[in-house]
Amino acid sequence: MTKCKQIILAIFTLFSLGVNAQQPWTYNTLGERIITPAYRITENPSVFDTIIPSPTVQYPLLNRNMRTEITVTPIEPSKIKIVDPLDKLYPGYIKLGIGNYASPLGEFYFNSMRNRRMNYGVALKHNSSFGNIKGYAPSSFDNTTGRVFGDFFAGQFRIQPELNYENHGYHFYGIEDTTNFYSKDSLKNRVQGFGGGVKFSNFTAKDSARLMYMVHTNYYYFHEFLQPTDTLNLNAKNHNFVIGTEMKYRFKRNIFSVDFDINYAKYNYNLKDTSFLVGFDSREQYNWLFHLRPTMSSYGNKWKITYGVDLNLETPVDTVFKVIPVIEAKYSLFNDMFIPYVGIDGGVQQQSFYSLNRMNQYMLSSANVLNTKTTNIYYGIKGTLSKKISFNVRGFYKLYDNLPLFINDTNYSDMYRFRVTYDRVNVLGVNASFSFQAAEKFKLDLMGEYNSYKTNFELYAWNLPEYIFTLRANYNLFDKLFMKADFTLQGGRKSTGGIFETDQTSANYDLGILADANLHLEYRYSKRLSAFLQFNNLAAQSYQRWYGYPVQGFQVLGGFTFGF
Repeated sequence: MTKCKQIILAIFTLFSLGVNAQQPWTYNTLGERIITPAYRITENPSVFDTIIPSPTVQYPLLNRNMRTEITVTPIEPSKIKIVDPLDKLYPGYIKLGIGNYASPLGEFYFNSMRNRRMNYGVALKHNSSFGNIKGYAPSSFDNTTGRVFGDFFAGQFRIQPELNYENHGYHFYGIEDTTNFYSKDSLKNRVQGFGGGVKFSNFTAKDSARLMYMVHTNYYYFHEFLQPTDTLNLNAKNHNFVIGTEMKYRFKRNIFSVDFDINYAKYNYNLKDTSFLVGFDSREQYNWLFHLRPTMSSYGNKWKITYGVDLNLETPVDTVFKVIPVIEAKYSLFNDMFIPYVGIDGGVQQQSFYSLNRMNQYMLSSANVLNTKTTNIYYGIKGTLSKKISFNVRGFYKLYDNLPLFINDTNYSDMYRFRVTYDRVNVLGVNASFSFQAAEKFKLDLMGEYNSYKTNFELYAWNLPEYIFTLRANYNLFDKLFMKADFTLQGGRKSTGGIFETDQTSANYDLGILADANLHLEYRYSKRLSAFLQFNNLAAQSYQRWYGYPVQGFQVLGGFTFGF
């Protein structure tokens, strides 16, 4: 019997018993009762808590190895030149040589060693020639110069004292003499100058926004030696004194500058000698020049403008300032490849017997000394075409007031001395320069200039060249052989010699072409010892530097240098 049938039978039996309670009846039947076997529950009772704990999550550590590879890229070895940080210095230097025309040469230099607080030294130079130019009066000369200098730093101040000396002996040899009429002591002259000065300034290496100044003063005495055998040399003397200051201040992109100086010059000639010949005059002149130059420069990334004024007051000549505007503007194109510029500038140069004698040593001792005013208007373009090439081309117009010119004298000499005359000269010209430099091995400079002169009183601008051409080259071969060459060409110079010619043509005034080529060779055996050979006037041209004064022909000079 299935379990379902048993349940139905039990339900029916119970229902039957309830009905038979009132009327009992009996029912007998056969049946099979199967008892299901009991079994034991193996599970233990447990209490379930209402708080369910959070499970603890564990992350297993995965031991996983990655395969790596190292690739080494080779580095190209660098080239390092090992040199000493500072080369050894030698405080002394001597240069000795001798050339044809019996021309000795000597130079001596001595300088202090490296020092952060001071630098001082002495320099002496001498060159002379005891030979003569064939067909002319004795032309020997000697020239000696000396300089003692110092540069001292104290705190934030800099002091630069200096002493100078020169002694120059020469002859007025501009006379043709084929019979040796003039002795070696004839027509000689000797001048001497000495003086000194000092500069005092502040300096800074960090803060540029402060007032920078420099105060300077200088005195120089220049005179001729009295030569009793020469009645034309009556001992001219010259005193020059200068004191001034220069100041600069930077504010943002502006620089303010002020230059101020006082110049004093005194010149006298034959002042105390009353035995001079008739016609010779005694002179005494003095001149004060007050100079003030305030300027302001403003600049940007590619441009710069400078504007100001140059003021000069001469006394006792003038009572008002000579005013010259100062303006310059320039602009950079293509990262300084081209820089066009334009400007106007000028000033007053105080002339003295010293400055005139150094221009032309064959001048008369008696001279009228006047200051020269210059106004210069210019425009041009400069720049760099590469790291090796630079250039500058400029046009200009210059106006000179009281420009000194030298003309041959016939009153007190036979044209072998020169008088000083002054004229108002206008100059219209152009000049250009070109430079090429390849490291420290080779350098080439090429310069040219053309001038067109217009004078007010004189027929020509005497002795001034119309065109000038200059070529210079330096070459360094393995730091052992050094070569220098230069060539100068000048033309268009006029002299007063044509005045005494019968045919008054322009060609008679022509002083001729000045062509001078020089070559200097030096072999450095070591850092201390070298030998040199110098050739001057390679073309052996006897050109005239001044009318009646030809230069020496081909010259050769050799010698050595030694450092100690």
